[in-house]
Amino acid sequence: MSRTSQRSRERGQMLVLMAGGLIAFLVMTALIVDGGNAWAQQRQTQNGTDAAAQAGATVLAQKLGNDPTTQGAAAAAWDAATLAAVNNIASANKNDPPVAYYTDICGVLLKRDGSKATAVGDAATVGDGFPTSVAMTPDCPNGIVGPVAGVEVHDSKVFRTWFAGAVGIENLTAGALATAVTGFVQSCQSSDEGCAVLPVNIPVWFSVCNGHDLAQNTVGIEWPMNETVVLPLCFNSPGNIGWIDFTPPAGGADEVKDCILTPCNPAIPLPSWQYITQTGTDHSSPVETALNSWAGQVVLFPMFDHTCGDDQPDQSLADDVDQSFGCAALDDAHGQNLWYRIPRFAAFKLQAAYTNGNNLSSCQNQSKQCLVGQFVHFIVSGTVGPGSGGGTTDTSTIGVQLIK
Repeated sequence: MSRTSQRSRERGQMLVLMAGGLIAFLVMTALIVDGGNAWAQQRQTQNGTDAAAQAGATVLAQKLGNDPTTQGAAAAAWDAATLAAVNNIASANKNDPPVAYYTDICGVLLKRDGSKATAVGDAATVGDGFPTSVAMTPDCPNGIVGPVAGVEVHDSKVFRTWFAGAVGIENLTAGALATAVTGFVQSCQSSDEGCAVLPVNIPVWFSVCNGHDLAQNTVGIEWPMNETVVLPLCFNSPGNIGWIDFTPPAGGADEVKDCILTPCNPAIPLPSWQYITQTGTDHSSPVETALNSWAGQVVLFPMFDHTCGDDQPDQSLADDVDQSFGCAALDDAHGQNLWYRIPRFAAFKLQAAYTNGNNLSSCQNQSKQCLVGQFVHFIVSGTVGPGSGGGTTDTSTIGVQLIK
């Protein structure tokens, strides 16, 4: 082989090596530059999707504060406003047009009939109308859905690459999902607001009893505020103050005690009908001890003003929409296994509990069982959740939260 031919072959090999090195350099550069750009685009897409979900939930928050219904032209207008808010924020963040679906406050997708959707394929799409559910009490741990309270937004963004086009990858897509929900703030902000719900059901109107029987339950006369009062637990009387079994069918003193020490109530919107399977008095030293563990603190009690002996009353009429509140047999029965209308919660500063059955003098000779303390305020709107209260006499705090 001549020296000239050998040099030509070496130059050819060098060109191949240089070309291979250049390709490797481009690939490495693409990984660094386009990979970094992809990460930044993904973050921007996620931020835009988060903002779109929060914008939709903010409209639902405005609806919750101004128009709790989901029927007719008003519902269609809120649906359109929710869609516009989601689309506007997505566009402002340079995302592609998103698809959004309605959820309850737990973030569970809802079908058009308000039941639980198994996937986005059968979920109610924002812009196609609100789900028609009348569900009122969502239970996240147990998968029981509630009314519309949030949006789940699916969005994406297509962006060009810088160097990956050299190897045939000219565009990449960043995808994102976000869910935001709204509702009345339920966390206890201060011990003065009431930081525990106790299983005691109190009539809205002032009541006293004489020994065993309810002597007075005067409609229109409310409990005094910031004065020491006795809440008598009378025996076997209509309209009586008594215990609630939040988790039937077991019941009994042990369950009452446990629900006092660790509040176990479901989320209760105000006003609403609640099915109370067990009420009445309970002579129990452990119950008295559990109650007195809250002495000196503000606790919450549900308050009732009506009972219903029908099958489940219409929850949509639990407010002052109809004089019967959706019950055909209003106040026709009292006691166990009835629906009770809960229009408010009482924030009560507990001084002492006497529930062991031998405290007639401590209960001002009204009953052998009673609670002593002061009403500090009443919660009349919002939702009261386990161990917490949302709202006060004249205002309720509505929050928007990004949950995923």
